[in-house]
Amino acid sequence: MYLLDFRLGEKTGIDLLREARARGRSAPVILFTGQGRARTDSEALDAGAADYLEKAGLTSAVLDRAIRYAVAQSRAAAELEQKVRERTDELARANEALRDADRRKDEFLALLAHELRNPLTPITNALEILRLANDTGDTVRRQRERMERQVAQLKRLVEDLLDVSRITTGKLRLTIDALTVQEVMESVIDMSRSQLDKAKLELIADVPAEPVRIAGDRVRLTHVFCNILNNAAKFTEPGGKVWLTVAPTGGRVTVTIRDTGVGIPADVLPQVFALFTQVDRTLNRSQSGLGIGLALVRRLVEMHGGTVSAHSDGVGTGATITVHLPLPRRG
Repeated sequence: MYLLDFRLGEKTGIDLLREARARGRSAPVILFTGQGRARTDSEALDAGAADYLEKAGLTSAVLDRAIRYAVAQSRAAAELEQKVRERTDELARANEALRDADRRKDEFLALLAHELRNPLTPITNALEILRLANDTGDTVRRQRERMERQVAQLKRLVEDLLDVSRITTGKLRLTIDALTVQEVMESVIDMSRSQLDKAKLELIADVPAEPVRIAGDRVRLTHVFCNILNNAAKFTEPGGKVWLTVAPTGGRVTVTIRDTGVGIPADVLPQVFALFTQVDRTLNRSQSGLGIGLALVRRLVEMHGGTVSAHSDGVGTGATITVHLPLPRRG
């Protein structure tokens, strides 16, 4: 506790108080002055004074009350500052724990994906040997085809897991080439055809004949639209339809994929592109997944400088996924 007079020669008490605060002195200070309160009161308090007292009419009771108040205020401020420091330390530790958990999750995803992928190669090779053996038994053929479908599904899940790991760790890199949207769509339709046929869906494609040139990663863009088409196939009942429309407009190309499927509930729609989000299984109990396909779609589209959005009027109304990709600037 310091009692400081306003008049100190060349400097004022307020000047000294400011210098003390600038040097980290935090003890409470009461300033005395013979001047009118209106002239220096607010200036003294702004400088950090605990109180401001006029000498005229000063009594021991007033001074005692001011001192007790200043000490109480100082203690309260010190306690609050200590609590803030403790809380800040707790939050820092909690943030560090979250970062460590997030890092461990990424490491686990990468390890899981690699471990799952290891047995796929010999299984795939064995299936190829069976195919080349030209077996004629229908039972063997049907079982082989079933195994091939399951292996293909497992391979897609593993690749999605690996891409999630690469994206979250910043290791995913695009190989940008000069492409046409038509080339990408041709690959997408070819790769998704078996899934659509298996689901007994009609694909209606509207792609311009005139080449629409873009710059992008052929493999990743194919993955984007295959994921969307396969998702439509998962959640559309047999006999349904899927429309794929390509329309270049205003410096960008818009790819729209619409289906007549189960739709997206209103409460799920805002999070549909979030990692591990899944549409209610009760809408289509036969389908499963990790809830990472559309999250990958969004991230890969954004890495190409584009945007993606989803629309549905609710359960039973189908869903529409719209992707916008920028067209290269001319000249």
